[in-house]
Amino acid sequence: MIVVIPFLLLTTAVKNVHTAYSYALEDNLRTSLGIGTTYNLFVRPLSQVNVTVALNIITLNSLSISDQAMSLAGYLTMFWDDQRLDWSQDATYNTSIPAIYSNEENIWRPALIIENSVSDISIVSDANVLMKIQSGGSVIWTPSGIYITHCETDVTYYPFDTQSCDVIITTWGYTSIEIALYVAQEAVRLEYYKENGEWKYQGFSAYTTSNTREGSSTPEITFTLTFKRRPVFHVLNSLIPMVLLAFLSSMVFKLPPDSGERIGYSLTVLLAYAVYLTIISDNMPSSSSSTSVLTIYLLLVLALGVLSVIITIYVLDCHHKNEQLPVPKWLIKMSTSCLAKFACWKDNSCLCGRKVQPYGEAKDSVPETTDKHSGELGSLTWKDISQILDGFFLRLYLLIICFMTFILFLTLLVGYHIK
Repeated sequence: MIVVIPFLLLTTAVKNVHTAYSYALEDNLRTSLGIGTTYNLFVRPLSQVNVTVALNIITLNSLSISDQAMSLAGYLTMFWDDQRLDWSQDATYNTSIPAIYSNEENIWRPALIIENSVSDISIVSDANVLMKIQSGGSVIWTPSGIYITHCETDVTYYPFDTQSCDVIITTWGYTSIEIALYVAQEAVRLEYYKENGEWKYQGFSAYTTSNTREGSSTPEITFTLTFKRRPVFHVLNSLIPMVLLAFLSSMVFKLPPDSGERIGYSLTVLLAYAVYLTIISDNMPSSSSSTSVLTIYLLLVLALGVLSVIITIYVLDCHHKNEQLPVPKWLIKMSTSCLAKFACWKDNSCLCGRKVQPYGEAKDSVPETTDKHSGELGSLTWKDISQILDGFFLRLYLLIICFMTFILFLTLLVGYHIK
């Protein structure tokens, strides 16, 4: 018994020496597997290779709605089995070498492409990234890259928009008979993700489909990434200035007609709006698939600005007309029936329906029972008409712009939260 125990210890020690990792042991393993020699990397491991793919995002470089493109920095994680690289049943290597490493120049890899890439359509390749080969023949590969893909943007609620962009991965050369693509259990990984200053990551969806290319069915995986814009910058630098300019366009009717600045003022506001419309248009795609609510608001305010110039010219014409010319009856009737009341002209709120005598007719035809304002109403001058028109359009413009601005913000906020 005393002799047997040392013998067993010696046998165990010798066995441990033989199973310890060494350069020669791994070199022999690679030789036995044929890596770099007899291993043919052009022959796929099985008749149909199951490849599992996951997307790892590091940063969102940009999401341009004008170019309709998304740029991601990240890497793909691919899993597949190659039974030619299985040494799990070999007691010489399985305990001491759990995994070895190689690259795409020595090991078969699935030929995959980013189908909706807009910068470079080529096979996913990275000779500098090693493949991890486990003892059971499982291969793990994580090629990295900058993925610039097409993204069909929806600018309806800009700058309170949410965009969903796809990264579509498919095989190149191989069909669904040779390669089957599967989504990993953790399809999109964010362990190393750094938040973008303009866009906030919201979530993802991933699914597999098949596509027909050259008459053959090819598998593809679609990763749909959702990003919501951080709107503070655009609100402070675009939205609020445009709303303030909209209110300025109504103030032209508050300027005294004799100041000589009304036309210049209205044209300046109009040009400022045209500049902002150009800036917003530069940030929009040239597609007509969706129309921004903000663009519609700008066009309506621009139309109001054009109308304000026309109305101002007419009001100035009325103000500077010869007082000897009689005011037309239809203009007096329209002004005193509704416009003057809405404009609160001379604080008179009971002008609707009052019969007014045009300027220039005999005043003795005015009923003696008229109140203290009847003389003023019966002898409306061109300047009175211009004052009534100014007051009416000032309040009308403020009412319209307030209503449009309220609808704009309500639509943007509802769309932002719903999407």
